[in-house]
Amino acid sequence: MHVQMTQIYDLLDPAKVVIAYEPVWAIGTGLTATPEDAQATHKGIRDLIAKHASASVADAIRIQYGGSANAANAPDLSAQPDIDGFLVGGASLKPEFAEIVKAIAEAKAAQPA
Repeated sequence: MHVQMTQIYDLLDPAKVVIAYEPVWAIGTGLTATPEDAQATHKGIRDLIAKHASASVADAIRIQYGGSANAANAPDLSAQPDIDGFLVGGASLKPEFAEIVKAIAEAKAAQPA
């Protein structure tokens, strides 16, 4: 991950940048990482940003999960502290999209600030 992000640390403005992460093995497969695996990777990204940019940027940057989020897995993924939202593909064209939005809104409202 660090190699992929090396050139962007100085460009990370939380007001203008959102990072989306999707496991390579999930692209186009319909498969989703476990909430624990997704959290570990998002935390790793946030830790790299804290180390190479700043802690304040790491705290403020939004990191979204993009691995086949849907109404069934959104609540568990949303409960993870370092998953700030979703990069939704095909599910955005289905009625279940409203359930994905609701899941992330409810989970984040329930987390301490």
